[in-house]
Amino acid sequence: MAAPRLLFDEHVNVTAYRQLQTAGVDVVHAVKVGLGSTPDPEILQWAIDQGRIVVTRNYQDFAPLVQNLAGRGIPFPGALFLSASIRQNDVGAHVRVIRGWIEAFEAGDTSVTNSFAWLF
Repeated sequence: MAAPRLLFDEHVNVTAYRQLQTAGVDVVHAVKVGLGSTPDPEILQWAIDQGRIVVTRNYQDFAPLVQNLAGRGIPFPGALFLSASIRQNDVGAHVRVIRGWIEAFEAGDTSVTNSFAWLF
């Protein structure tokens, strides 16, 4: 199975993005690719166009967008929601849960294609 391609939205810790990217994870950050302050529907569409799973702390805005796509049968790479229990400034927790999810994904134990998952 191919490694997942991720897009961190602007609500996800930039330092965690850098650490994961340095470790070889295929991840980009919305701010670093010119999507800072971009409306969420456009961020999701960019992720779809690029074949990237959105990683966000912004469940309130992204969940309805994801549900809309799924309800209309529109394929999309998926979304990962970081739990509020993971503090924004806890870089280690961000890296740990994302690496754990990637390991499960690569083992075929999880997928978010056309869906979403929570990271705790």
